[in-house]
Amino acid sequence: MKPVCPRLAAILLALAGPLAGASPFFDPGVPVHATPVDAGVSGIIARGLLIRTGGDGWVVFDQDLLRPALWFQAPAGKPPVSLVMMSQASWEKATQKGGVKPPVPTAPGLALSPALPGVGATPDALLKDPRPTFGNDPGRGGLESSGRRFLGYHLAGDAGVLSYQCGETVVREWYEGDRSNLSRHLAAAAGGEMLFLVTAGDFEVKGSTATSPALQVSANHPGVKLEARDGHLVARLAASKQERRVSLSYGSDRTGAAGKTPAAPVAYPPRWKQGIDTRISESARSGPGWVLDKVGLPEGNPWKRRVRPADIVFLTPEEAAVVTFEGDVWRVDLAGGRVRWTRIAAGLSEPLSIEQVKGVVQIHTRNGLVRLRDLNNDGETDFYENHSSLLLQTAGLRGYPLDMEVDDEGNTWASTGGIVTDDRALTNKPSPNPHTGAIVKVSADGKSVTVVGKHAREPFFGRDPQNGHLVMSEQQGHWEPSSGSFPVPEGASFGFGYADASNITPPAVWIPHDQDTSSSSPMWLRGTAFKPWEGGILQLSYGTGRLFLVRHGDGWPAKEGAVIPLGIDTGIPVLHARTHPADGSIWLAGFRIYDSGAPDLQALARLRPAKEPLAAPVDARVVKEGVVISFATPVEPSSVKADGVQAKEWQYRRSGGYGSPRLKRDGKQGVDPVATGGTFLSKDGKSVFIHIPDLRPTMQLEISHRFYVKGGKDEPRSLFFTVASPPPAAWATLGFEVPKLDPAAASVHGSATANATPTVELGKELSTRYGCIACHSLDGAKEGHSGPTWKALYGSERRFTKGTPRKADDAYLIESMLDPGKAIVEGFSLGMGSYAGVLSESEMQSIVLFIKSLK
Repeated sequence: MKPVCPRLAAILLALAGPLAGASPFFDPGVPVHATPVDAGVSGIIARGLLIRTGGDGWVVFDQDLLRPALWFQAPAGKPPVSLVMMSQASWEKATQKGGVKPPVPTAPGLALSPALPGVGATPDALLKDPRPTFGNDPGRGGLESSGRRFLGYHLAGDAGVLSYQCGETVVREWYEGDRSNLSRHLAAAAGGEMLFLVTAGDFEVKGSTATSPALQVSANHPGVKLEARDGHLVARLAASKQERRVSLSYGSDRTGAAGKTPAAPVAYPPRWKQGIDTRISESARSGPGWVLDKVGLPEGNPWKRRVRPADIVFLTPEEAAVVTFEGDVWRVDLAGGRVRWTRIAAGLSEPLSIEQVKGVVQIHTRNGLVRLRDLNNDGETDFYENHSSLLLQTAGLRGYPLDMEVDDEGNTWASTGGIVTDDRALTNKPSPNPHTGAIVKVSADGKSVTVVGKHAREPFFGRDPQNGHLVMSEQQGHWEPSSGSFPVPEGASFGFGYADASNITPPAVWIPHDQDTSSSSPMWLRGTAFKPWEGGILQLSYGTGRLFLVRHGDGWPAKEGAVIPLGIDTGIPVLHARTHPADGSIWLAGFRIYDSGAPDLQALARLRPAKEPLAAPVDARVVKEGVVISFATPVEPSSVKADGVQAKEWQYRRSGGYGSPRLKRDGKQGVDPVATGGTFLSKDGKSVFIHIPDLRPTMQLEISHRFYVKGGKDEPRSLFFTVASPPPAAWATLGFEVPKLDPAAASVHGSATANATPTVELGKELSTRYGCIACHSLDGAKEGHSGPTWKALYGSERRFTKGTPRKADDAYLIESMLDPGKAIVEGFSLGMGSYAGVLSESEMQSIVLFIKSLK
C-alpha cells in the first residue's frame, strides 16, 4: 500500500490489539463504522458514520453535510443501531433477508446539528442547504459544489478522527464523552474565519456558554464566539495564522467552559497483525477442459469475523486484496504456494467491489469511493480517504454499490442498484435520484461525475480493457423480461421504471430465465488462460452458479449476439471474476443470502484449464443463412447430423409486470418451432453451420444440438441467440466451403419433454432447471427465500394480500405459474415472472406432482 500525499501523511492513525471473544457485526475493536442511519428529528442520513465516543457512546456523523447529527449511549452489550440492512440482518443468520427501513439507534439520544451544513464561511452557508433535491430521497450528496468536502477519517486507537475541508481550510474533528457530557474536539488549520453549526434550539448565550432548557454548550477557545441565530446555535471561529484547537462541550450539567483541547490522537501499533493461513483445495470441481479449485477462507480468525468475499483484485501476481460484504478488507498473500490472509481494513458500508489505482486499494461503498491509505507503512489502513462521494447514494436500502472498474489513468466507472423501496417493500417506480440504477464515470481526480447509462434495475457491468466498451448484465424483474447482456454506449437508458418501452437501449442478447435467474458482474475475457474464449464476455450467474460465454455480434453497440452455456457449475453464488495477472487463471468470489440455487454460502475459487479439450462451444454467431457454432478442437464428424438439431424461438414483452411469458409471433403464449436444414462442417473441422432458411429477427432463438468434439461425449447442448439483422455469411472467412443450401430440406424436430408423461422426477428436474428451488424452499425454511416454501404446500389454505383464502390445489398451483401476480401470499411481494409459454401443460403437471410429494 502506497503512502498518501504529504498533507494527509502528517496525521497518523492508531491501531489497537484485537478483542477476545465473538465479534458482533459492529466490531468493538473498530471505532468508526459506515452505515445509513435514521437519526430521528435529525433526519435520515444516507452516508452516516458511527463514531465511538468512549464506552457505549456513539456520535452519528453525516458525511455529506459535515455535521454531527446525534449522540447516544447504546445499551450495554447491544449494537449501536438496529441490524436491518442486508449485511447486518444476515450477520448471524446467513440467509436472512434485510429490511427496507434504515437502521435506527438502539437508544434515544441527543439531537445535535439539524439537517443543514455543519460548517461554512458565512451564516447563510450554514442555514441553507445548497444541494438539489430528488423527490423525497434523503440521498442528496455532499457540499462539493459550495467548496466544502469530506476528506476521510483516521482510526486512532479507540477514536475516529474525521477530516474535512471548507474552502482551503482542513478541519479535523473527534469526540470524547461519558453518559452525561460530550466533548466535540476541532482542530482547524490556519486560515480565515469559519462557522460551525452546533445545534438547534432557543439558547441564551453568556460569554463562552450557551444554555437552553434541555442543554448547555460551552467553548474553550478565546477565538470562538457562540451565537444564537434563527433558532440555531452557531460557533464563530476567528481567523488565525496558526492551527486553532477548539472543544465544544455538550451536556445537561451546568458546567463551566470546556477543558483544554487535547492533541489529535496519533499512531498506535497494528491491531490485526496476525495472519491466518489457509490452503487451496485443488480440483474441488472439474469438467472437460476446466478445473475449479477452492481457496480456504480465514473463517477461524481471532476476531470471529464472517468472511463473505464479494470481490478480489490482484495487486501483484503474489498479492491480492479481498473485500467482504460485512465491510472488511483482507490482504491475501499467495507467495510460495501458501495462502495467508491478513485483515487490513474494516467498518465499510456494504461494499461489493474492489479495485486498485497504482497500487492503492479502492472500495465502492455506500459512503462513496474509499481509498485505503497506509500512512505508517505497517501494512494496515491508517486513513480511509474519501476519493469521491459525488455518486449520489440513495437512502433506500436496495441501492447497493454494485460494481466498479478503473482504467490505467485512474478514471473509475461505478454502478448503483436501481430498485426502489418505500416503508414496506420494493416498488416498481423510477428513482428521482439520477445515480440510482446508473453507471457513471468518475474522473481520475474524483471531482467530476458523468452518467454513462441510466434506468437499470441491477446494473453489474464489465469494461473491455482494449477498447473501453462497457457491457451490462441485467436480471429478470419489473421492466426486465429476462436476464440479458447489454452494450452500454454513452447515453444508454434501460427502461426500469419507465411508463412504456420506447427509446430503451436493447440488449445484444437475451438469456432465458431457466439458464440464469440472476446475473452478476460480467467480465471481458482478455489474456486469460482460456485462450479459446478470448474477446468474449464471461457472464456470471449469482442465481445458479453457472458460467456462460457471451459473444456480441459485429459493430458497436451490437444488436444481436449469442449465449453459450459452458457446462461449468461452480456451486458458488458468484458475484465477480478477476484474471490472475501471471497465469491467466480466473478467480471467482461470491456469497449467498437468498434466492440462489448455488449451495455455497460463500467462496473464493480459482478456475483454470485442464489438459483435455473444452467440451462446450467457444464461439457462436448468427449469419443471414443460419448460425455457426465453433469449438476449440475438431468436432466428431459423425455427430454433425441435421436431425440432431432442434430449434425454437420466442419473444418477450417488456412491461411494468414482473418478467414476461414466452410469446409466439402472433402474441399468444408459447414458442414457435423453427425449421432447420442441413448441417455443414468447416474445413478445419472445428465449426458447424446450421442452415435456417426462414431466419427472421427474434428476441430469443434456442438451438439444441448433439455436436461434440473428438473424444467427447454425445450429450444434448443448447445455445441461445438474439437475431436482429445478421450479415450474409462470408464463407471463406468463416472457414467453410460454399455450401449448397436446400430450403426444401428444412424441417422441425420435436422437444423431448414438452409432451412427456408427467412425473415427480420430471417435476424435480424442471424445478431445478428453472431455478424454482432458489426462491421456494423444499424443507419449510423461509430465510434465504423470497417465495413461500413448497413443503406441505399442497392442500394448505393460502391467505393473500388481496382476495379471499384458497386451497393450494392443482388449479391454484398452475395459476401461480401462469399468473403469479394474481394472488400474492401474505408476507411476500411479487418477485416471480410468468412461466406462461415457458412450461408445457405436462411440465406444469409434473411440477405439481413434485410439490404434492413434499409432505
